[in-house]
Amino acid sequence: MLVPAAIGLLISAVFLNFSLLVKGDFLMPNHGEPAKVGKVLGVSENSSEERISAEQRENLKKAIAKAIEDAKSFPVPKIFQLPQLDQPMRQITKEQEEKPKPVITDYDFSAQNGAILDYDDSLFFAKRPDRAWPIASITKLFTAYVFLDYNPGWETVYTIKAEDKREGGKIYLFTGDKVKVKDLFYFSLVGSDNTATQALVMATGLSETEFVKKMNDKIKELGLKNTRLVDPAGLNDGNISTAREIAIFSKIALANQEISRASLTKAYKFNTEQGREKSIVNTNELLNNFPNEGISILGGKTGHINSSGYCLVSQFKNYEGRPIITVVLGADKDSDRFDLTKKLVGLYYNGRP
Repeated sequence: MLVPAAIGLLISAVFLNFSLLVKGDFLMPNHGEPAKVGKVLGVSENSSEERISAEQRENLKKAIAKAIEDAKSFPVPKIFQLPQLDQPMRQITKEQEEKPKPVITDYDFSAQNGAILDYDDSLFFAKRPDRAWPIASITKLFTAYVFLDYNPGWETVYTIKAEDKREGGKIYLFTGDKVKVKDLFYFSLVGSDNTATQALVMATGLSETEFVKKMNDKIKELGLKNTRLVDPAGLNDGNISTAREIAIFSKIALANQEISRASLTKAYKFNTEQGREKSIVNTNELLNNFPNEGISILGGKTGHINSSGYCLVSQFKNYEGRPIITVVLGADKDSDRFDLTKKLVGLYYNGRP
């Protein structure tokens, strides 16, 4: 496209110069006077003007030939070609678009199951992340999350009944204690009190069976396929989940300020309506270890029954604001679940345990 155009421009320039030359020297050789022509129509005399015209014509031919040769040597730029509309664009495969990040699986991790859920919901570390396992009092995170849909009001007063009593751990609440719903909620999440958890469920006006059904409905709604709950306190070993699904759910639950705030409370104290003072200490010892080296804890929940071993789910973020969820299921000792969690935090944020 560009070469013919260049040739045309050169030829036009040659003709322009030639026309000017003709006007000045051939058509009007005598300072604007008309040129002399012969007597025979269409034939000019063999004069000097005719000889000049022949020379000019020859020069013109040479100039045109040279212009064509010169144009052939012009560089031809590359022209970007748009794709044809009737041709499909090249498709990027899903594998090319989303390459899964490698999951660390060879880390020396002594608990039965564990995981680190990255900020983009991918597993950074995993040990048997999809094996069903009893989750003990981690169940109380599910209970608190569902309770918020049926909360009768934080200032509502509930009277503890004999049927609310649940064994396991120290007994803080007794039959006849009049307790506000907010205090039951905090006792359940801070100190993992089983009686407070059962009373919290009863305060909604639902039966335990109805409430457990609501919990399992919520689990299905959230797409958790390997989680099943049979009691709200987590005392039954039929409450099962996986490290992966606990991490996914805990991220959702701890995003709620009420749940997060309660799980971060180191100790909680209140008076019953009768004036009896009640106090409880958080079962999560990591609250005493963080913040540390720019890493903060955002909440969590402990759990333990004989069949589950010692369990802990926690959420952290570093100074850059990158959050993770760590899960430890089936540690041998109480202290192990906290030590293992700290190692997981170091593995993720510092590249070392």
